[in-house]
Amino acid sequence: MARFLNLVGTAALAATLVACGNESMSGETGRKNGAAPATSATEVPEGAIAVGDDIYMVPIAKDDAGCMMYRMFSPTKAVVQAIHYRTADDRFVMDQDEAACSE
Repeated sequence: MARFLNLVGTAALAATLVACGNESMSGETGRKNGAAPATSATEVPEGAIAVGDDIYMVPIAKDDAGCMMYRMFSPTKAVVQAIHYRTADDRFVMDQDEAACSE
C-alpha cells in the first residue's frame, strides 16, 4: 500500500510540474508575474547589473513593501537561486531588513 501511495504522489507531482512548465514556457509574450521575459541561456537579461566575472543581478519586481527584488544570473556559472535585495551601499543581500527600499 505504501508503494502505491508513493507512486500516486509521484504521479501527482509530475503532473503538477508539467502543468506549471506548460504555463511558464508557453511562448507568450506577455508577462504574468512581472519578471523579465525569458532569454537564452547565454544572453544577459535586460536591466542586469554586473556584480562579478560573468555574474549579474537581474531586477524582478517590487515586493509589497516597495523593495526591488533581484535574481542572480550567469550565462557560464552556477548561481544561487534566491531573492536578493540591494542595500544603500550597492551590495546585494538576501535579508530584506538590510535593503534600501523606496516606498
